[in-house]
Amino acid sequence: MPFRTGPATPRPWFRPLARGAALCLLLALPTFAQAPQQQPDPQATERLLAFQSDAAPWLETLATAARGERGRVRLAVANARFARATRSPAGEEWLRLAADTARRGAYHPERVGALSALSDDAYRRGDMAAVIAIENEALADARRYGDRREIGSSLYGLGMADMAEGRLDQAEARYREAIAIWREEGRERQIAFAERALGRVFETRGQYAEAVEMQVNALETMLRIGRPIEQSESYYTLAKLFLNLEDHEAALEGINQSLALIGDTPPDFPLGLNLILRAQARLSLGDHDAALVDAENAMAAFRRAGGDLGPALGSLSLGRAQFALGRQEEGLATLREGRALAAKLNERLLDSDLALAEGESLVAMGRPAEALAPLNQAYAIGEGLQLDRLRQDVSLELEKAYSALGRTAEALAASKQAYAFRTKLSRFDQLGQLAAGNGSARARFMALEPAPAPAPAPEAREVAQAGSNPLPTWIWALALPTLLLAWGLVRVLRHTYRLRDEKRQIAARQQALETEHQALRERVALDPLTGALTRQAFATELSALLAHAENHGRSVALLVFDLDNFKTINDQHGHLAGDEALRLATGIARGKLRSDDLLGRFGGDEFLVACEGLDQAAAEALAEQLRFDLVWRAPDATPPMPGLSLSVGVAVADLGKGYDAGDLFHRADTALFRAKRAGRNRVVGDDPAHAGDADSRRARQWNDALAEP
Repeated sequence: MPFRTGPATPRPWFRPLARGAALCLLLALPTFAQAPQQQPDPQATERLLAFQSDAAPWLETLATAARGERGRVRLAVANARFARATRSPAGEEWLRLAADTARRGAYHPERVGALSALSDDAYRRGDMAAVIAIENEALADARRYGDRREIGSSLYGLGMADMAEGRLDQAEARYREAIAIWREEGRERQIAFAERALGRVFETRGQYAEAVEMQVNALETMLRIGRPIEQSESYYTLAKLFLNLEDHEAALEGINQSLALIGDTPPDFPLGLNLILRAQARLSLGDHDAALVDAENAMAAFRRAGGDLGPALGSLSLGRAQFALGRQEEGLATLREGRALAAKLNERLLDSDLALAEGESLVAMGRPAEALAPLNQAYAIGEGLQLDRLRQDVSLELEKAYSALGRTAEALAASKQAYAFRTKLSRFDQLGQLAAGNGSARARFMALEPAPAPAPAPEAREVAQAGSNPLPTWIWALALPTLLLAWGLVRVLRHTYRLRDEKRQIAARQQALETEHQALRERVALDPLTGALTRQAFATELSALLAHAENHGRSVALLVFDLDNFKTINDQHGHLAGDEALRLATGIARGKLRSDDLLGRFGGDEFLVACEGLDQAAAEALAEQLRFDLVWRAPDATPPMPGLSLSVGVAVADLGKGYDAGDLFHRADTALFRAKRAGRNRVVGDDPAHAGDADSRRARQWNDALAEP
């Protein structure tokens, strides 16, 4: 719904009255858009949309006269809110117009708001390509203006899209970068959001101890500073995690707390999500009748909310509940309807869950031959997204199906396959850690005070009591004097606003120049291929880290490693493949390091890692994780890199060995030399008996880096 070029020329006496009416509508649009969620009357909605269309020329004239381009932006935002409140498809057109107009006028806050709303809409309809494009657009803007808060927000949005597409490593990297930025900015609420998302990454990988710890941390922050809806979201996420861990007591506690926090008149979509989760918990506990009621209520809420994503999500719980109550054909049909919606939305993870449920149902119904197709489709999605837990669960069902069909060899192969994935998953080790630690994170969760149900806001009660007449009569009696006064103030303040806008634009340009200078300094300090610190920058940071550790009596571990068989990969596949090998190694290292740890490139295929607070044993354990992950992932890289591995040397600076940077590097480099001489693909620790074995050339290069200003 674009702006019109201008109104037809009215009679002179009509112009002030029309402008007054336009201003009244402009002021009212956000109010209509923020009204409580309810089903609008179709005829009333049609009349309002027609009135909005007729008034658009006057609104544009008034907005431009009052605030220039910024007025056009705010008008577009108001129209977008109005369109979304009336469920008109024009909402996204207005938001895009607002974003583009704000870009031309350099109105960064307004553009941020419009792009954020566009991204939210794209995410809700499952269009991840649009989410990525919009968030990258917002990220470029935020970096140009030096807006670190919005840089973090865009990284978080990109992480959400990566998570939905199954790119877990990339999602984790984006979340960690956003957390680091928000921690510097002191933004606890945003950190809690990112920790909650990072917990979902851990959960998908099967790292359940880390996932529970991260989610409980986020919940505790939200209960302290968050709004009820944010607290509800945290309870919901934890409940889902506990349900996956088959901890039904904790799952139901989380779901009930989440439902209590969203209030008596909750938004339909969050209500539906909570109800389908409670239905799953009740199914696991054998309370099939209550599970069916929850699933049916969830589907009703999703249909009120509109769109296909909700019904696709709800069909999983509803189909399983129907099947559990003996309505097998009905349940199977529900699951298949959900799969059709998931395929339409390109929701691959949801499609895999529904396909697995369909296969399980067919096996239970004694139709194993029909079950093979959906089970193999679910397995293919698991292969594409590298989801070990999904592949394990599908393999177990395939074993049942093949056994029922008498295909013994294939059943045995599926069983071995399931066992292989089970050994790769860390679920059982993580559950053991939870038990060994007395479930500290779970215990903290269960000890939290129940959340009080939020009381309806006074404004909401007044609107509910007013019924179909939300604006009292006395408001209309004051409308004309108020409009005349507002018009006079607009004319007086217009010049002031223009001066303020010019001042903001000058400040924005100055900020952009400072950001460019900062980016230039960062480019000098970072290796352009891997993003790791250069040798000189790493040496500078390590010296500062050692000084800090010495003042506080803490240890600092230094890992020096290089890639085994790197030259062979370069010779066989070319230098681009070599570059990918370097990026793979640094990506794995970033995934294992904390935000305060250092990662640098010494040169070629040689890298350095420094971590404060690790002793020799912990540092060697970290090195083993890096080595194992690279060996495990290299054959599946693009191109495949079989034989790629790490040799790592480890040394520690502490009160006993001193904090000299040159000595620390020499000891770690000597250990690396011994690892390579012993056959490569291993971790070797510092040993004073071999103090003279290191490469003197590398020692000179390190000393030169320390000496450079």
